[in-house]
Amino acid sequence: MKKFLHFMWSVLEFIIIVYVILMTSILLSKNKYGYTQFGNYTLCKIDLITERGIDGVEVGDLLIVKNSNKIQKGDVIYYYVVYNESYIVQSAPVTNVESDKYSSVYTIENDGALTIASSRVLGKDKAIYHHLGGILNVIESKLGFLFLVLLPILVIFIYQIYELFMIFKFEQVDESEEKPEEQKETEKSE
Repeated sequence: MKKFLHFMWSVLEFIIIVYVILMTSILLSKNKYGYTQFGNYTLCKIDLITERGIDGVEVGDLLIVKNSNKIQKGDVIYYYVVYNESYIVQSAPVTNVESDKYSSVYTIENDGALTIASSRVLGKDKAIYHHLGGILNVIESKLGFLFLVLLPILVIFIYQIYELFMIFKFEQVDESEEKPEEQKETEKSE
C-alpha cells in the first residue's frame, strides 16, 4: 500500500509540475500590447470596454484570434486601439486595403473612416469561448499566480524536504543498529 501511495504522489507531482509550467508560460507569453499570445494565436478576455467594440461577445468570454495576412475588403478584422493609456481589442469590417512588400494599411468604417496599420491587426479568424475569459483573468492576476502557481510548487518543495529528512533519519537509525552487531562480531573474533 505504501508503494502505491508513493507512486500516486509521484504521478501527482509530475502533473503539478506540468501544470505549473503551463500556467507560467501563459503568464510569460505576453505580446507588446499586453495580451497573451502563443505563436499566431492571441487570447483576449472580454471586459465591459472590449464588449462594446466586438459583436457577438459578452463580458467574461474568451476571444481567440488567429493572425492572418490574407485580409481582404469586407473581412471583419480584430485590431488594437489605445484606450486610457492601454490597448484594447476591437473589430470592424475592412472597407479598403492598401499594401506594399512590407506592410498593409486597412481602412475600416468605425464611427467614421479609420486606418489601421498591419502591425496593430490581430487577424480575422476567431473563436469565442463563453465564460472562459474569467479563468484567464484569474490566472493572470497576482492572487491567481500565488494560489495557482506558487502554492502547488511550494507544497511539492516542502514534501521533498520532508522526504529528505526522513531518509537521513532512517539512515542514521540503520547505522546505529548496525554498529552494535559489528562490535559483537569483532568481540567474538578476539
